[in-house]
Amino acid sequence: MQLKLFAAAAASLVLTAAGQAPATDQTVHYFARPVVEDGKLTSIAVELNFRGDADGETRLDLPSRWAGETEYYRHLRELAVDGAQAREDGPEARILTHAPGAEITVRYRVVTAYDVDPKVGETNGNPYRPIIRPGWFSVIGYGLFASPGDNPSRPADFRWRELPAGWKVASDLDHSEWGASLFLGDIQSSVMLGAPDLRTYVRSVKGVDIRVAVIGEWTAFKEAEMADLAARVLEAQLDYWKAPAQTFFVSLTPMRPQEGSISIGGTGLDDAFALYAGTDSPLDPMRYLLAHEHMHTWSPRQLGAMPADPEASGYWFSEGLTDFLTHRTLLRSGIWSPEEFVDALNADLNAYWTSPSRSAPNGAIVEGFWRSQDMQKLPYRRGMLLALKWDYQLRRATRGRLDLDDVLTRQVVRAAELRRRGESPLAADLFAAMYRQAGGPNLAEDYALAVQGGQPVLLPEDLFGTCARVETITRPRFHRGWDAQATTANGNVLTGLREDSPAYRSGLRNGMQIVKREFGEVGNSQVEYGLRIKAPDGTETVYRFMPVAPGIDHFQRVVLTPGLDDAAKARCAKTMSGG
Repeated sequence: MQLKLFAAAAASLVLTAAGQAPATDQTVHYFARPVVEDGKLTSIAVELNFRGDADGETRLDLPSRWAGETEYYRHLRELAVDGAQAREDGPEARILTHAPGAEITVRYRVVTAYDVDPKVGETNGNPYRPIIRPGWFSVIGYGLFASPGDNPSRPADFRWRELPAGWKVASDLDHSEWGASLFLGDIQSSVMLGAPDLRTYVRSVKGVDIRVAVIGEWTAFKEAEMADLAARVLEAQLDYWKAPAQTFFVSLTPMRPQEGSISIGGTGLDDAFALYAGTDSPLDPMRYLLAHEHMHTWSPRQLGAMPADPEASGYWFSEGLTDFLTHRTLLRSGIWSPEEFVDALNADLNAYWTSPSRSAPNGAIVEGFWRSQDMQKLPYRRGMLLALKWDYQLRRATRGRLDLDDVLTRQVVRAAELRRRGESPLAADLFAAMYRQAGGPNLAEDYALAVQGGQPVLLPEDLFGTCARVETITRPRFHRGWDAQATTANGNVLTGLREDSPAYRSGLRNGMQIVKREFGEVGNSQVEYGLRIKAPDGTETVYRFMPVAPGIDHFQRVVLTPGLDDAAKARCAKTMSGG
């Protein structure tokens, strides 16, 4: 792997011609320009040129909804249209009336959704709305670009307009300038960063460059190490799928840290992923996030279609399978050790078995996915446990000859064949059929009981052979004693504290300011909990208690076989990851 560092505002990346690109075909030409006034970035200016529809009427969709957020159009200013008359079709669209096939230009500015730099814990998940701060910006295409019509396969291209003096920019849309074909769907599913001090690192993976763009000051890791990690993850997953490398882009956006809390999040896009993290975040947790988001390049995109409405009804498959493959490739590649693999799996098992939503049917997940963090994670964990179980069942049914790797690599080929024929089966349905073809059992009962009915998914004791065992145990029910989600949303001020809880009896009260968890394990009722609290006078006190609630929890955990030497661990890493 080769290391290169370059300024993303190199001349080849910047379009300095001010004129309109000729709209001589169906291509939609996009331009973007950071607007700096009195030395401060105030907005992103956007322009698009295109030919209107042949019938003389074109619908222009404004940025509206994505990833649980709505009304992105609220951040647009000074929308103007040349070459057509525009009328509103609700706040999220304009109907353009024009001569048949007329050349049309649309201009507008996008302003920030955040009055201050986003802070860990202050946003509902990742800050997906436009972040346009005085000295930098980070924007997802869904929140920036309007679109003429709803055909994601319509050709498009992108260019930067004149950059402010000293500014650098980077985006996966830059691939257009290097000869890559773009479509409207690519324009929407994009990310762009800009700042005078933006740094872009390049790594070569199987002969193809990937770029990692970074802004902000990171205190817990070296940026070059993050770029190295991204390259290792991409290479491991290309090896898994036996796929050729493609140009890829990674953005890292800073969030203000919150004392006692580490937050790392992100989202996978078509040829990029956007990462968001507190500037004090360590590098190790990014291994999972990078691997999960890049795995979405295949799962489910190349395995078949997702349910159109509601898409969340298919997250048990798309997100659950992606987590299964994430864990598998991290272990197989050596990025995770067997101990780290088991720790990660146990963290998911613990969260699954202690989740108050564990028995929620899939329909309830659809309703609550964007409203509850616990509900949001349930399809990930449920689907991953089903994948582990189904992998085990297929290995037993075929006496070790086949596993899920064989099903999925065959499914990618089959899905591509069906797309060429104009067919688009649901990825989960195609998987069930391919699994049955490979010799596995019918999955209809598991789907009905676990996914639709919410019954618990139990892993077999010998899931990992002689390398580890799965234990099923009981223990007192875990509960901190307060409403954890409401407390986080309230700036880590204790909220919803129950007066019948050990936490209350330890002296904790609603309204107290949490500094951090001093000790204890989330989900583990058998380990003492310690919470550091800051009083109004600045003094700090640690309150100790057992995080228990009435009732008994049944749950599973994985125990690595003790006494394994290095050679045995290497063999187990291969066995446990299906290698």
